[in-house]
Amino acid sequence: MTISLNKLFYAAKLLLYRVYRYLRRPSVLRRIVVSGKAKPRIAKNYSAKDQVFVHLYTNEDADLKALCNSIASAWDKTDRILIKINLNTADAYPASTDPEFLIALLDAFRDRGFKNLLVGDCSSMGALPTRKVAAKAGITKALRGRAKLFCFDNEPWGQINTAGKYLPLVTVPRIMFDVDRIIHLANMKSHALADFSFGMKLGVGYMHPLERCALHDEFLQEKIAELALAVQPDLTIIDGRRAFVSGGPVHGRVEKADVVIWGENPLAVDVETYRRLYALKKKFACLEGFTQDPFAMRQLKHARQIGVGNKDWQEYNIVEI
Repeated sequence: MTISLNKLFYAAKLLLYRVYRYLRRPSVLRRIVVSGKAKPRIAKNYSAKDQVFVHLYTNEDADLKALCNSIASAWDKTDRILIKINLNTADAYPASTDPEFLIALLDAFRDRGFKNLLVGDCSSMGALPTRKVAAKAGITKALRGRAKLFCFDNEPWGQINTAGKYLPLVTVPRIMFDVDRIIHLANMKSHALADFSFGMKLGVGYMHPLERCALHDEFLQEKIAELALAVQPDLTIIDGRRAFVSGGPVHGRVEKADVVIWGENPLAVDVETYRRLYALKKKFACLEGFTQDPFAMRQLKHARQIGVGNKDWQEYNIVEI
């Protein structure tokens, strides 16, 4: 009888805890509140370029200050820049954004006269609120005196018609329509469900949390590509100094990749990142379905088919820094 009473007590305690968590859940998880609709966010630069360039920095001991100065030097002064980071959870880099890299990037832009810098994301449903995740991950401290943190779960939301087959409508934070430039600061990661997580996958952080469950039901790779039609970054940066070569996106096998990749064309950047990750996975004998041809992978294949990057290109030019 004692054992039965203990089990009953434990079950009641667990039920009460779940009810407590449900009642205390962030307001963004209660319902989707939309304040208007908007057209897809189109990047301002790369669509007009005749050639596609992808920049590479390879160094075992990366000089983050020099590297980020090189990235920032290519941009003229702009009023408002949103840097979309990876705060799905508070797990350490490469699961989430490295605070030291973010500091170097923000300082580089500030040194060039960019003062209105915003950093934003929306964490996963199980990790919300984002502000708590940012503090635990060291991002809040990194932003002090440098940039303002925008937690999308506390911002107004709007809807975008992507015209996609698998993700025709998506709810996103309206702040992204109020900035002049958007930078994706992503990591190099294998992903247990999406195969890999680079610049395009970073866009999932724009989605309203209540829409993300359906995102993972089926055709996840194709939906990721179509999400890139809704929000086009002006610059994609992949911090691939270290990478998940298996597992991911939160936990996995970490190996040194010693590369940072960036460019204006999001598909070209992701393709080059894929090639680098494929080489690592081959080296460590963990290919797990990865193919040598990037466009044999569903995410990249569909992205090219629907025109992510605004250009029908077959190859890109590598610029080594």
